[in-house]
Amino acid sequence: MPPESAEEIAYRFHETLLEVLKRLNQAAEEREPAVQGLELVELERIMRPFWTQRYGEDEDSASRAVRLLLENGLIRERDDPQYAWDRRRTLGTRYTITTLGKSYLVRQLVETERIR
Repeated sequence: MPPESAEEIAYRFHETLLEVLKRLNQAAEEREPAVQGLELVELERIMRPFWTQRYGEDEDSASRAVRLLLENGLIRERDDPQYAWDRRRTLGTRYTITTLGKSYLVRQLVETERIR
């Protein structure tokens, strides 16, 4: 298997960024308003099929993607512990998509005519 080019690596990471935004957007639409967001472990778990189908095991890219999206204001960190009835536990640090993140996701949809 030939080594990946820099463009292939960047494209794969961009796909991961979009998938994180897509999953956080879905969580925002599906969860009750009192307890918003996903913890990093939840995000990694729901993204496992995405990585397996496309790239093999690449779970550490979730933390890098979250860090980059936080730095650019596309997602927000919520650090207020709350009990989530649907998950039957108290949630710690979790992440939610921002308005800027939603607009970026929509822009990608328009440019590519689909979310990958």
